[in-house]
Amino acid sequence: MLETIELKDFDLKQIDKERLKSILEKFSSARIAIFGDLILDEHLLGTPDRISREAPVLILKHLNSKFSLGGAANAAANCASLGARVKLIGTLAEDSNAQELENICKDLGIELVKISDNSKPTTTKTRIISTNNRDFQSGTGQQQQLLRIDREHQDAINPEIETKLIEAFKLSIKDSDIALLSDYSNGNLSSNIAAQLIQICKDHNKKSICDSNGEQRKFRSCYSMTPNQPDIEKATGMQIQNDKDLEKLSRVFLEDLQCQELLLTRGSKGMALINKESATLIPAINISEVFDVTGAGDTVSAAYTVASCVGASPLEAALIGNLAASIAVRRYGCAAITKDEVVELIESL
Repeated sequence: MLETIELKDFDLKQIDKERLKSILEKFSSARIAIFGDLILDEHLLGTPDRISREAPVLILKHLNSKFSLGGAANAAANCASLGARVKLIGTLAEDSNAQELENICKDLGIELVKISDNSKPTTTKTRIISTNNRDFQSGTGQQQQLLRIDREHQDAINPEIETKLIEAFKLSIKDSDIALLSDYSNGNLSSNIAAQLIQICKDHNKKSICDSNGEQRKFRSCYSMTPNQPDIEKATGMQIQNDKDLEKLSRVFLEDLQCQELLLTRGSKGMALINKESATLIPAINISEVFDVTGAGDTVSAAYTVASCVGASPLEAALIGNLAASIAVRRYGCAAITKDEVVELIESL
């Protein structure tokens, strides 16, 4: 059993602005291989009109529809937006939503390594949103999500597709510096695949960073993980009510999963960067400006991964992830953050 982990509070006033900015300047040299569940996010926007005569439901006048990348694809969008060169590996069906996702990847400069799988549709999450502002992109005005429709299947992929995915990852990791495994429980990261990918990274002397909203233990012995607090509480069967609980849970989790470090996201409480000796508590930034947390976890894992790739210390990588997330939560839906936006925020601190 691990010894007691020392808890440390990090004061944001201690941030070395010039050091963080110098790390961000190196982001264009990063080469990231991202493997996981590819999701297309669809937003249908309308203005309230009247109550329907057919049923007691609101009628919206459709304004526009918008597609964006979700799941592992959102992590890829954030890495690319920050300046990294990205290879994205996963399965897609041969359908119109897959084509939409492919087009967005192309526009963002993401190299998509697609394995075709027609046994299930391309995972698509459709959000129906009511607004009083016709300019949805402005981010102003009242916006309310009325309904979300998920088109997804969580069935395991067949052995032939599994083999193709693993071979595609082997080729991609050779000319990448680091791997990010993004699990949304849609089948691409089964326990067998996860174990093989982590071993492939070790064989090539590359770090594997894993972000999962599902089963955590299948990523045993990866280099680092970026779970949120509810997920780690579910994985351990423990609740974090105070710092003592955090210290104990962290010891249990690290001992169980045998990873080197853990970046735990904690919502309004910020983050905790944890290794076998210490847990550094990092406060959240601009809590009062939080608008939408959708995709913020992908932003954290992306920024943390890119920073880790270019020589940042674990604490510096966590701080950059924290800064990027504080920008993402001010926008509606999954948002890809740029390097310049993070630099601007650093300078304003």
